[in-house]
Amino acid sequence: MMAVSPHALQGVSIVGVGRTAMARRLETTTISACLEAARLALDDAGLRVSDIDGVSARWPGPGGTVFQPGSADWSNLLGVPLRWVGDTYPQGIPAALEAAAAIVTGQCTAVLVVGGQAGVLGGDSVASYTRPDNEFISCWGSITQAQFALVAQVYFARYRPDRTTLAGLAASIRNSGSANPDAVMAGRGPYRAQDVLASPLIASPFHLLEVCLATEGAAAMVLTSNDRAADLRGVPVRLLGGACEWYRQQYVDPPRYDEVALIGSDAGRRAFGMAGMDPADVDVLELYDINIFEVVRQLEALGFCLPGEGVAFAAERGITVGGGLPVNTDGGLLSFAHIGWGAPTLKIVEAVRQVRGEAASGQVQGARTALVTGAGSGAQYHNVLLLERGR
Repeated sequence: MMAVSPHALQGVSIVGVGRTAMARRLETTTISACLEAARLALDDAGLRVSDIDGVSARWPGPGGTVFQPGSADWSNLLGVPLRWVGDTYPQGIPAALEAAAAIVTGQCTAVLVVGGQAGVLGGDSVASYTRPDNEFISCWGSITQAQFALVAQVYFARYRPDRTTLAGLAASIRNSGSANPDAVMAGRGPYRAQDVLASPLIASPFHLLEVCLATEGAAAMVLTSNDRAADLRGVPVRLLGGACEWYRQQYVDPPRYDEVALIGSDAGRRAFGMAGMDPADVDVLELYDINIFEVVRQLEALGFCLPGEGVAFAAERGITVGGGLPVNTDGGLLSFAHIGWGAPTLKIVEAVRQVRGEAASGQVQGARTALVTGAGSGAQYHNVLLLERGR
């Protein structure tokens, strides 16, 4: 581990996390689900709603701006005035980094980050967020997985990874979800590589069991300063380092392999440098697995192995909970849940529970540090966060 001067970011901790039940469809509304997740996160932190003076959630602000698929007056819903509102990218890692900046600069003292979806899925149509109404997507019948497939096709042609081994990695993550009673796919398994390859093609080269779910639920987290965290009942999880990397706006222009193959490498270097860590120091990884190819690509981009070596590296190390490189311990987006705009926060919730030793299923023994990622090559941006158990 490298010696490094403390970064201002490290003065902030996640002190509470919460998530609702996950399901293919919930008989409630998005707002109700988000409020439930918020309550659970506040309870976890030992805080009241009145202790919150910052919110990062989908809020278009005064003025009536339309923000689909949902706008909300969070100050009114929570019943508290707010000193700070984050709505630029109000989820996951970008939300955590923006909230931390607001806290360390004195804009607010405690921030609630919340997101999810409920009562919006169902029927034969694809989830709306997988086919945005952009120039190169909806009018051609494309979907987000097809954008990632454009990148994967070139990777497969250049490096020719073993297809069965890659499918086995997808089976490993799905089996973690199968063993997790809270996962949408609980009890659906165990899977073998052959089962994955026998499932229908969704967007070549991706099979159904290699791509993420579309489900419902909500997730939330609460951040505050380390000084304040020391007085709360929960175990704080300190932010060690984090960074974002944006190449283009997602799903507007098609991704090109040579431009996005290693997207996240710069963000990863900055996050690791900030934390004074390298990949060998990470105990558990919660990677944004919109498909299994992205897991492999991210391992390469983040410096765990060289380009083209990700499939063999992950298989040799072992990505199961008991393996040498535990990845997506709750079953990930492949098997636990993908809750739309709340999915990036869901990744942080699992990472926090892992380093606290409180994971509902698949606890990695002795885990103290976690790496979380968001987005990926097809979306043409990537973000990285490193966390560590506090006191």
